Amino acid sequence: MSSSNPGQGAVQGVLFRGGTSKGLFVREGVLPGPGSLRDELVLELFGSPDPLQVDGIGGSKSHTSKLMIVGASDRSGVDVEYTFGQVAVTDPVVDWGGNCGNLTSAVGAFAVHQGIVDVPTGADAVDLSLLNTNTGTLIDQTVPVADGRLDVYGDYAIDGVPGTGPRIPSRYRDPAGGVTGALFPTGTAVERVTRDDLDVTVTVADVGNPCAFLRAADLGLDGTELPDDLSERPGLLERIERIRGVACERVGLVDDAANASAESPAVPQIALVSEPTPYDTSVDSHVDAVDVDVTARIVTSGTPHHAYAVTGAMCLAAAARLPGTVPSEVVRPGDGSVRIGHPKGVIEIGVELDDEGDAPHVDAVTVGRTARPLFVGEVQYRYVGELASLAPGGIDTGAATNTGSND
Repeated sequence: MSSSNPGQGAVQGVLFRGGTSKGLFVREGVLPGPGSLRDELVLELFGSPDPLQVDGIGGSKSHTSKLMIVGASDRSGVDVEYTFGQVAVTDPVVDWGGNCGNLTSAVGAFAVHQGIVDVPTGADAVDLSLLNTNTGTLIDQTVPVADGRLDVYGDYAIDGVPGTGPRIPSRYRDPAGGVTGALFPTGTAVERVTRDDLDVTVTVADVGNPCAFLRAADLGLDGTELPDDLSERPGLLERIERIRGVACERVGLVDDAANASAESPAVPQIALVSEPTPYDTSVDSHVDAVDVDVTARIVTSGTPHHAYAVTGAMCLAAAARLPGTVPSEVVRPGDGSVRIGHPKGVIEIGVELDDEGDAPHVDAVTVGRTARPLFVGEVQYRYVGELASLAPGGIDTGAATNTGSND
């Protein structure tokens, strides 16, 4: 083959839906190690930066532009380790700073599907312990199986996904402070953001992922707006991003709030909360106030989420049950689980708190999701830029596979 036409390389992987997200799952060792080469390869695979990601497998939304790297663990008490990458859509950035709760629900399923873990003979489920390497969080997960294989048939439904499947429960152990090292990384449960024309009250909490919560009313909203409503309101998303940038700076993820969208686009997430309120969803259904404990809308990577990010839901549920926070002002009184009203319906998060000490402690949060593989095969990439080192005759990284094809 002519050196001027080296063909394309390929990465073996599985397109997997987990909860209301989907992304590329690959086995540990398939991609180069951490660094600029890996990031450039991931951006090439997904077709970023481009708002449509038309030249890659990304789906043009933050919840469809995700990557999971999964492998067996040699740590005691851990079966599977995984690393999450949030692939920016319009910027050349892969954010490795947090976790994805929706796609976490598919990690055990991928491990079963790929034979990373064994399925006991006659079992109807496999109990696994997962470790998220981004945050150090441990997750107990039960993966349904049938006839020795991953089971994708069941009657459990989640709002935001058509159809049903078997329930996959994930219990996140001691989830606070995984990214920032503290439940309240700014040192307080509530504070004011006053910078330039901003003047809002914010709670920044870190449970699953860091999240900043503010009152929808402080932005002139009633909290029941749908994603298109938020996107089309002039200047709103830009203002929300500036608030998020200040929160990002205050928890030490960036040195300058103005650089947050480039340096830490995925975390902290930012959400607008309001009291339980009836509203029509984006999928022609209706949510009554009695069906939820809090109403919320979350913005991830600069885009209003079509439903609700699971790590954001875990953080909101925990924060809502902690005194003095912005979410605690609007949540329906109670303890234990929290039902969050989002644009496509409701997500329920179980919360286990220990509030008997000097400071409350989040013992665990639990969520149920469904997951299934959508496509198994090779994702093609070109030998451009730094990826030229992967071309035939280039540097052998022992990772990404060269197929030599011209497809």
